[in-house]
Amino acid sequence: MIQNHFGNGLMAGLQSDAARPATEVNGFCADYKRGFVLGFSHRLAEKSGDRNQAAFEAGVLSKRYGLDWELVAEFFTEVDRRYTARYFFAGYDGVVNTSLTQ
Repeated sequence: MIQNHFGNGLMAGLQSDAARPATEVNGFCADYKRGFVLGFSHRLAEKSGDRNQAAFEAGVLSKRYGLDWELVAEFFTEVDRRYTARYFFAGYDGVVNTSLTQ
């Protein structure tokens, strides 16, 4: 049976009320972690109504989980989401800039 690690991570992220600590996800492959980050950030955006904050959190989680930014950034760099990509990269780089969140 073929495992869909990305899909499993995505579903776990969509169902999660909180980000998992890095110690909990270290045993998972990059596809699972990527899915979790994208699912969780989508849930956060839907719940809060703030896609930029969700993108920032996705950047933070990507860095925390040891993901290469390229694995996740493509989701935020599509034509209609270029502004949101700034928030993703700020989160990934650990930039705390109040002008980004206002």
